[in-house]
Amino acid sequence: MALHQFSHLTPLDNFMDVYKHVLHNGKLITRENATIPIFSPAMTGVFGVYESILLRNGHYVAAAEHAHRLLQSIKGAQLSTDLTIDRLFGWLLLLASVQKTFHAVVRVLVLDLGNRYADVYLYSKRYKPPSVSAYKNGVPVILYRGERAMPQIKSLNTLVPGLARKAAKAAGVHDALLVNRLGQITEGTTCNVFAVQDGVLLAPPAEDVLAGTVMEQVLRLAREMGIPTRRQVLAVDAVLQWQEAFLTSTQRGVLPIKRIDDLKLGPPGSITRQLHQAYRHWEDALVGLG
Repeated sequence: MALHQFSHLTPLDNFMDVYKHVLHNGKLITRENATIPIFSPAMTGVFGVYESILLRNGHYVAAAEHAHRLLQSIKGAQLSTDLTIDRLFGWLLLLASVQKTFHAVVRVLVLDLGNRYADVYLYSKRYKPPSVSAYKNGVPVILYRGERAMPQIKSLNTLVPGLARKAAKAAGVHDALLVNRLGQITEGTTCNVFAVQDGVLLAPPAEDVLAGTVMEQVLRLAREMGIPTRRQVLAVDAVLQWQEAFLTSTQRGVLPIKRIDDLKLGPPGSITRQLHQAYRHWEDALVGLG
């Protein structure tokens, strides 16, 4: 999906970096009117799911993959909806056209507000990728004990990741890696995690994490490049054996990890660098920059 006809950006008015237009079930409303009742199931029962889709250079990145995952989350959360992929694509294009921006992160919310069908909201936020230094040198992370409920559903139940992000901020690091009750590293607060051990790319078992669109693309690229890959439990006790590690997400792409708690991994290793470059080339070509 692409947009090419816009030549200027809509100013932001500094409210959590959110642009001023919002779509509610396909209708334009102002950001100030994007409200929901506090007594709705979306609030009291956390009945809602979401997706974040990158708009870069006027192109939506992996829009189809995000749309399919959103529908899977809707089904998993047992939400009633008349949302279709074609309707969602139309709304994505409409939102980008009224915002008149080439670069943003679009959030799609599907909420149970007690109506016949779940309500769908779309809004966009400023796209703020990590710094050049972060990609060059890697970022520090910490370990945090906690796990998301039903991880394969991208739900609004984000208390544990939210607490982990607070812990990461207090520690002055980029993010936190969640460690479940079995002592296994599963994911970051808003990202997937990979490790490299003895030349093999490792990722947590598919059933234990939300499969990020970037994660899936990185796994495909690794296979195409002949990099050995394996899905396995990432035990905390095995971190000492890792030679490399990195995060993947919509806004990060492939972001190297340089330190986990007190364990220093050093600068990005060969496999991390290869996959970072391969993913960036793939995304650049997709958005017309390659």
